[in-house]
Amino acid sequence: MNSNYIQVGSKRIGDGHPIYIMADLGLTNGGDLSRTFELIDVASEMGVDAVKFQMIGPEHLLGDKAVEYTYTTLTGEKITENMYEMFLKLSFSVEEWHKIAEYTKSKGLEFICTAHYFEAVAILEEIGVNIHKICTWSATHKRLVQEIGKTGKPLMLDTGVFTTASLLETLGWHADAGGKGSLILHDFHTEVTTDMNFNSIPFIKKQFGSPVGYTPQGRDFDKDFMSIGMGVNILEKRLTVDNTIPENGHFKALNPNEFNDWLQRVRVLESSLGFSTVLPTKQDFKDSERYFKSLYINRDVQENTVITDEMLSARRPGIGISAKYVDEVIGKRTNRNLQAETMLDWSDLN
Repeated sequence: MNSNYIQVGSKRIGDGHPIYIMADLGLTNGGDLSRTFELIDVASEMGVDAVKFQMIGPEHLLGDKAVEYTYTTLTGEKITENMYEMFLKLSFSVEEWHKIAEYTKSKGLEFICTAHYFEAVAILEEIGVNIHKICTWSATHKRLVQEIGKTGKPLMLDTGVFTTASLLETLGWHADAGGKGSLILHDFHTEVTTDMNFNSIPFIKKQFGSPVGYTPQGRDFDKDFMSIGMGVNILEKRLTVDNTIPENGHFKALNPNEFNDWLQRVRVLESSLGFSTVLPTKQDFKDSERYFKSLYINRDVQENTVITDEMLSARRPGIGISAKYVDEVIGKRTNRNLQAETMLDWSDLN
């Protein structure tokens, strides 16, 4: 078993352990406590491992509070909002964050929250998180990464704008400040398939010795399932109570029944990965008796005849002398008369 794992709460994430499933509620909670608790309930019932939120802090995050953001709804309508006001709607008080974290833990789930600003780290430490997370847009926020490192806890981050060199740099800031361990999620913001670079998944695992995940941006299942075959240890998917809600993030999210279907398919595909060796299935092994080939005499031969290659053929079923022993059979003598089309047995030979 690969020892490159990270312990997060009661669960290990890494090779040899089940794929860790995170339900992303960062946008779809809508800044509403009742909806948030409903989403946590749904996630718990489906058997995910963690729910992920975002501590945005728009008053800290945004220097330009006039910036606008345009997103698409399920109906195709494009809505433009002031980003500061949009983020304010997703904000919770410190007291509310405590309630959300406590409720999450009471449901047996890990509370994970992306820190978008420096002061969020202290709040998350007060809450008692087991791991800290940043998004790719915090790649250059050195003081934020160092502050997380001072906690001694693992860092989860999305690749996105990172290069190999900048990823090494950021993880170095974290480690040098005292941080222990990392979880790296393959991430991109493009619809151009040739830019998606899924080969980075095994590369990151080998290069950084870290568990690697995939954080998809939309409702597509195919790439999630492909990433399983490439060895991901973590999968994240956005969950909503209703993806027709005309707010940012819901259009790309899965409704509860869709999420449950996705999760069940993930578990089935995960179970098909098997072992890092060449190994037949039980059915293949059973069928080998029918479909492997045995050695047959292809002409009439008399007792005490020396067997030659020309006297032999290989035919199904595979319950006689295996065709792989042809060289051991050649040169032996028959101890009885044999008719053509006879399956050879070791008892027929001296």
